[in-house]
Amino acid sequence: MSSRTTRRSFLASSAAAAAVLATQRLQAGQTTEPATVPCRLLFRQPATRWPDSVPVGNGRLGACVFGGTSQERIQLNEESIWDGERRDRNNPAAGQAVPQIRALLFAGRVEEAEDLARQSMLAIPQRMPCYQTLGDLHLHFDNLADATDYALELNLETAIATTSFVSNGTRYTREVLSSAPDQVIAVHLRSQHPGALQLRATLDRPAHFSTQASDGRLVLQGEAIPVNDNPGLPVKERAVGIRFYAELIAVTDGEVHTDATSLQIQGATQATLLLDCATSYRFPAADDRPDNVNRGDPAAMQHAVRQHLAAAAQLPYETLRSRHIADYQHWYKRVHFDLGEDANANLATDVRMQRIKAGGEDLGLVPIYTQFGRYLLISSSRPGTLAANLQGIWNESVDPPWGSKYTVNINAQMNYWMAESANLSELHAPLFDLVDSTRLNAQQTAARYYGAGGTVVHHNTDIWGDSAPIDGLGGGIWPMGRAWLALHLWQHAQFTGDRRFLAQRAYPTLRDNAAFLLDYLVRDPQSGHLVTGPSCSPENKYLLPDGRSHNLCMAPTMDIEITRAVLERTLACATMLGEADDTLLQRARQALPQLPPLRISHDGRLQEWAEDYADQEPGHRHISHLFALYPEAQITPRGTPELAAACRKTLDKRLAAGGGSTGWSRAWIVNCMARLEDGDAAYSNLLALLRQCTRHNLFDVCGLKENSPFQIDGNLGGPAGILEMLLQSHDGEAAAATGIVRVLPALPQAWQQGRFRGLRARGGFEVSAAWQRGRLRQVRVQASQAHPLRLAVPANTGALRQQRNATGLQRNHDGIFHLSMHAGQTIELNFV
Repeated sequence: MSSRTTRRSFLASSAAAAAVLATQRLQAGQTTEPATVPCRLLFRQPATRWPDSVPVGNGRLGACVFGGTSQERIQLNEESIWDGERRDRNNPAAGQAVPQIRALLFAGRVEEAEDLARQSMLAIPQRMPCYQTLGDLHLHFDNLADATDYALELNLETAIATTSFVSNGTRYTREVLSSAPDQVIAVHLRSQHPGALQLRATLDRPAHFSTQASDGRLVLQGEAIPVNDNPGLPVKERAVGIRFYAELIAVTDGEVHTDATSLQIQGATQATLLLDCATSYRFPAADDRPDNVNRGDPAAMQHAVRQHLAAAAQLPYETLRSRHIADYQHWYKRVHFDLGEDANANLATDVRMQRIKAGGEDLGLVPIYTQFGRYLLISSSRPGTLAANLQGIWNESVDPPWGSKYTVNINAQMNYWMAESANLSELHAPLFDLVDSTRLNAQQTAARYYGAGGTVVHHNTDIWGDSAPIDGLGGGIWPMGRAWLALHLWQHAQFTGDRRFLAQRAYPTLRDNAAFLLDYLVRDPQSGHLVTGPSCSPENKYLLPDGRSHNLCMAPTMDIEITRAVLERTLACATMLGEADDTLLQRARQALPQLPPLRISHDGRLQEWAEDYADQEPGHRHISHLFALYPEAQITPRGTPELAAACRKTLDKRLAAGGGSTGWSRAWIVNCMARLEDGDAAYSNLLALLRQCTRHNLFDVCGLKENSPFQIDGNLGGPAGILEMLLQSHDGEAAAATGIVRVLPALPQAWQQGRFRGLRARGGFEVSAAWQRGRLRQVRVQASQAHPLRLAVPANTGALRQQRNATGLQRNHDGIFHLSMHAGQTIELNFV
């Protein structure tokens, strides 16, 4: 969001577009809820801590519901409430120091190189801004006694959190939703007996706010001033941040009163609380001062909030609810997945999770976990919103772990790994906008640090698009963040076939990063290869023969893999678009064969560094050098079998030493095992992800301890791995050709029956399949564009029994089906 007009218009345009879609789907009768038990999370007691609550969101506004009876807490978020400010963080000493650091690294004087890097390369200040909570809505029900027949449900088919219980002989029901069509959070309360509903509502947050209530409105406003709640970390910023204005109103058949800081409802049978928030990020001050975003336009913020609230208040709750469901199901209903009948459908989710943690299995929970991942992406990333951060949009803190920002050495990318395959392609757009938002800073950092053209972002960025290194040597001095992100734009074009997107967004972004990489590469005086550096293998350390450990090096394997991918894709885009050859393309073509090859270590693993170093931490959480296996396709079981075997040995040794120790790390391993087409190993690691790094409400955690912090990356990377077990289309894609579509490439023995519908493959294909007794029975492929299909089925698949609408289908000696499909064509193959 680069302009005031764009920020303001998003609120109106996104709501209008969602409202039109919702109306169309209502008219088409597409919101009928299933008669069977819905796909849901179910609990028989309220959450007592934030990490156990259940989330709702519309991309911009988020809420976490505790489900309390007499005291309810609903934690609130608005995506653009960040502390800090836009500022130049580039270290002025970097440009002069980088050549010296390279020379020291080439000379083997690593300790001196690292000392100089600490002094001259890290950002000033080092700590970036962080994402903060909006605050909390507290509902006090003084007339309620002990509750019975309790249920807290998050319906993944409707995106509504429902609390239901009986108190004093009366059933009370509450629904919480975050509506995209109407851009409000709605809390609907009902009592079974007339006039039994009475409550007091208050708003607060941990710091830097004020509240007031009058004329039936409850207001929370303030500024996201930095708070240093994490001991030992550097002081962050000046006392400045994004300003916000939130308002709560009530629509009820009872009486509404306000005092200085609360809103009360009495004698009601039902009530709907509506909340919205606006920020100075969306509504900056109307001048060109550098701090105009931090100061904001208070009148415009209040007007935007009240406009949304007034419009929503005019709608009956059932209409608001139906519009929300219709909008949400536009995304959700694209995909179905099951592993047969769910025998545990009526069991509470925490009970099911506890059984898994105790060593059991629950096949019915696998599709729920998968759809929960899709639900979280739909709820935290919509066209026009900010990208999902480390916690999506859900965060209760003013100083959260790792700032709840964008860590781009794995985490932000993992958030979007499944966007294309899970048929949520449009929801990938906020990540592309994040990449765009970094461009100006990234150009400055490339020039000032490396004397390079193009763009560079190191391992973290934020709402301001920061690009300089932070957090020390282990993660900070790694200039590949934007280059990796650029590959997401290529993948989007591969899945959708959108040539306009390829030409207008993907190709320019790839060129930006190729320009930097070509200037960043230097000649290794010993090997003669073109190498990157100073850099690191993200967050990992190697051991020198003398026992000392270091981060910085030249040519870490992941750097070379990313560089190769960016240069290859830049050239591929130019060819596909018929671009004239120019100096950049010529340089890329010349550089590719001069990059170091991938190497296998003395013990058979894929080498992580240019030298065959020992690991300081053999079970390290990052498996960065396996980037070439997943998400890339430079290594495949058929194309590069020796390197694939080295990847497997790397994984086995990492796991034997305690690897996979965070949710996102274990999720990456699931994806890698799926790419190696070992379904049983992928499933075993999926079970480990659930047992060790997933809370009872399915929230992913970054660690193995009970109090490890929530991170959304594992929640989105785990389902990506499940989809990779069901469908792959990357094979051959590294050479820019659309890959072979492989159905059930990594099916575990435990998944004897199942079906999926609506998964996406590269080439613009939508694929559905069903299997029984571990054998594929049916596959359907629909083409969104004219494109040749190459389809591979498992080796144990029976003979082709029947084909529909597949005239011209051939099966070659390699067992792969070939067919030139036209746009809109759907074929069906049935097997014995």
